[in-house]
Amino acid sequence: MNTRLKKLQQSLAKHKVDALLVRVNEGDNQNVLYLSGFGGTTAVLVIAKKHAFIVTDARYYTRAVAEAKDYKLVKVIRGKKITDHINEALALAKLTKTSRIGFEAAHVPVSLADIWKSELKGKLVPTQHVVERFRQYKDASEVELLRKACRITSKVYNEVAEIIRPGMTENEVAFELDMRLRRYGAISNSFTSIVAAGPNSAIPHHATGDRKLRAGEPVIMDFGGLFPGGYCSDITRTAFVPGKEPSKRIQEIYNIVLKANQAARRGLKPGITYKQFDKIARDYIAENGYGQYFTHGLGHSLGLVAHDPFDYEHDAFEVGTVVTDEPGIYIDGFGGVRIEDDLVVTAGGNERLTNAPYWKF
Repeated sequence: MNTRLKKLQQSLAKHKVDALLVRVNEGDNQNVLYLSGFGGTTAVLVIAKKHAFIVTDARYYTRAVAEAKDYKLVKVIRGKKITDHINEALALAKLTKTSRIGFEAAHVPVSLADIWKSELKGKLVPTQHVVERFRQYKDASEVELLRKACRITSKVYNEVAEIIRPGMTENEVAFELDMRLRRYGAISNSFTSIVAAGPNSAIPHHATGDRKLRAGEPVIMDFGGLFPGGYCSDITRTAFVPGKEPSKRIQEIYNIVLKANQAARRGLKPGITYKQFDKIARDYIAENGYGQYFTHGLGHSLGLVAHDPFDYEHDAFEVGTVVTDEPGIYIDGFGGVRIEDDLVVTAGGNERLTNAPYWKF
């Protein structure tokens, strides 16, 4: 049986609900994919303590049966309200109008919640992050999918770093990244690729444009792919345009950022908090005189989306946490450097999933 489904069912009593509704609409909620394996864009999971149903329309009947093997299909019939079919699933699960039915408040608009409250047979109860707490820690199968995604993405970087030349535009570099991601199996990008050259590299989330690359300047490439199975990669490397030696200052900055990245990785292990992880890199950069230029957090959880759920304030990293390690230094009008790796916490420390090389000076 689907162990994720089983764990969720076992947690319902803790959350004081008899069932949970998990909805995806236009692909906006990866919790459906996580719990069921169903990758379509429209469905409602009805999960009770001993029953599980997937409610979807005719576009997805065949996929739902094939992908959500632990769920019984309830067909949405054209012309009928979807709430009629959710009620059908609730009845099949032996729930009544007095049952407490949880719904994901973060994924259900207020207007829809009002409709559900008036039309569903049960007492609707908003829940917060019930599924997301499970998603924080990846199992072995998830780590393997992430490892594959990261290795392919590292290969893409290696290829593109070899072909950048003066005169290419940021957009042309981004095209090369995106094209190769798809060539090697990505379904889509994890996010819009960022290519930031020269002074633009001082903007952490620069909007890639038509600026032409110049010899000797830094080029930040921040990109990733969404691969079959639903998992994302997210890597950043700073390369340098051939034809001229980079300035001594940008070389110094690069080496500080790289050592901050490596110091944080050495400190990542079970039990460490996000604040402790972030502090390792931040302190190193500050000790080397650039503290004011590291302007964002060190990293984020990675999984079904580029910024996967994690309660950074309350929960420590444990075995199975996948997190990015991406320190940076950004100096307006001059340029910047960011180096990002994807790491998974292991019993003995961590494993680097991205294996793209670093620049050497």
